[in-house]
Formats: sequence, C-alpha cells, structure tokens
Amino acid sequence: MASLNDPALRLDPATARSALAALLGVAQFCAGGPEIDPAERLTIEAIRDHLAHQPDLDLDGLSPLTPEALAEQVSDPIWRERILRGMTVVALMDGQLSEERLSYLRRAARSLGVGEVVVNTYANLVHERMALVRLDMARRGFLVGAVRDFLGRGRLEAAMQLARYVLKQSDPALAARYRALGDLPEGTLGHAYIQFIESNGFSVPGEPGGPPPPIARHDCMHVLGGYGTSPAEEGGVAGLQAGMSRSSDPFFSILLVLAEFQLGRSVVPIETGQHQHDLDPAVLFQGLERGLQMNRNLIGDWDLFADAAVPLEELRLRYGIPPR
Repeated sequence: MASLNDPALRLDPATARSALAALLGVAQFCAGGPEIDPAERLTIEAIRDHLAHQPDLDLDGLSPLTPEALAEQVSDPIWRERILRGMTVVALMDGQLSEERLSYLRRAARSLGVGEVVVNTYANLVHERMALVRLDMARRGFLVGAVRDFLGRGRLEAAMQLARYVLKQSDPALAARYRALGDLPEGTLGHAYIQFIESNGFSVPGEPGGPPPPIARHDCMHVLGGYGTSPAEEGGVAGLQAGMSRSSDPFFSILLVLAEFQLGRSVVPIETGQHQHDLDPAVLFQGLERGLQMNRNLIGDWDLFADAAVPLEELRLRYGIPPR
C-alpha cells in the first residue's frame, strides 16, 4: 500500500465526499438504519477533519454510499484500498463484531477490486482467532520496524536483551543505562523520559516487569508528542506512530489500539487492564495527522540514546512534530 505521506496522493474534494459518504454507508448498515452509533459518527467526523481536511463539510448533507456506488465514483485503486480500511475502522468503533458486517466488508472489497487483507483481519476478530490478529499486527504494524531497527543497531547484544525479556530475566546493566538518563539536565528527552516512567509507576527495560527495549521508543513518543497514558491518549500515540511510519501499514497500528481499548481484546504483550469503548476518535486521528507531518520515523529508525541529551523543544522542531 502506498504511503499516506505520498504528496502525489492528496485527497481531492470529490474523492473526500465519496469516501465520507461510504463511511456513512457502512455506519448505517451497522446501525440497521439512519441513526448511526455515536462513536462511529465521531470517527467519521475525525476522519473528515484530520485526514480529509474538510472540517466545513456537513455530513448530514451527504447521501450514504453503498460499496457498489462507491466503486462507480472512485476509480483510483490506492484510494479504494484506503477507503476500505476506513470502512473497516468505522465498523469496529462501536465495539461490535458480526458475520453480517464481515459480509458487508467482503462485498465492499469485491466491488472495489482490492485485496481482503484488512477484511481477513476483521474476520479473525469475529472468529476470535486472536493469535492470527496478533501475528498480523506484529508483521504489519509499527512494532516490527522498531524491533528490526533495534536489532540492526546492536545485533548480538540487542538479541540477547530481547531474549532476556522473553525469558523474564532482569538485566541490571541495561536497566542502569536507562535509569542514568534521569541524571541528564531537566528539559532534555532523557530526563523527561525517566520522569514519565516514574510518574506513571512504570519500569525501564531490564528491570523486572519492564518492557522490551523497542517499547522505550513508544514511551518516548508519549513524551515528545505530549500524550498521557489514558486509553484515549494511547490512541493518540498510536495515531502519531502510524502517521510517521514510512514502511508499516498504518491500519494495523490503529487496529492495535482499537482491539485493545475499544473492543476489549488483549493484543499487546504488556498488561493494559480491561478496557472497552475508551478511545477518543478525535485524539486518534489528530495523532495520525500530526504523525503525517513528521520527517522521520522515530519508531523504526531512531536511537533514543543519541538524542537523550537534546532538549525536547529542539527535538520537536528537528523532527517536525506539530503542537497539539
């Protein structure tokens, strides 16, 4: 799938209207009538505002489109595939899964002539094949890039650190390296990262209960992006990471937080508690919009320690992170 950042693929107003009408179509199908679910309405509004950049477009003035009508109005295969991803996200936002919705999405994929990778993931959710869902997200989401880059920078030692995490072994030397970041001057990334860890009662890599080292990059995105740790804020970070990526499929980064915090399906290797209907679509898609404006993938191509002593504001300017 072409990158969301490709400047040659900007959404024109006519395609935006068709896309949003198709999202309304799937929302009405899910609702069984014109009164759509509030979470799905908020999702369509967020996509309109932060991805289509049509905040003045009145959704109530659009006629919902069926998949067949959408295929008549949008011929670009890239936008067809993107719209199908949006339809799948909307179908998930009310927290409900059904065979009827799966059939609708398969019908949309056939009408649009695009592959069913995303629809197959929806099918795996419907049929509770969570191992396959996790595999899809591991292969296609942001984490695979972080792990690949981490291993590429350290090779043997990095592999050993990941192995210790998998075996639930502590690594005092690794933990001490991370903890030393707290000794950096106030206002630097390293100092702010340790403040974030301590204020939330988290552990650093190498400590008992700590995350694998690549997840420290995710924690730094909370710091650089100015996000908290509520489910809604986690959605914003997921959007930011999806937008900044140049190689992973943003849908699967978004699907991770949808499954974890909207559907109540556990998909991540760390404990997040029990959540359902806890995402804020506006925060999620504003995060995606912010990530699209960044000039570097800080999940898949970055070294925390290389930037640890740099002031936060300097890093935000350097990497093009817009203010919230």
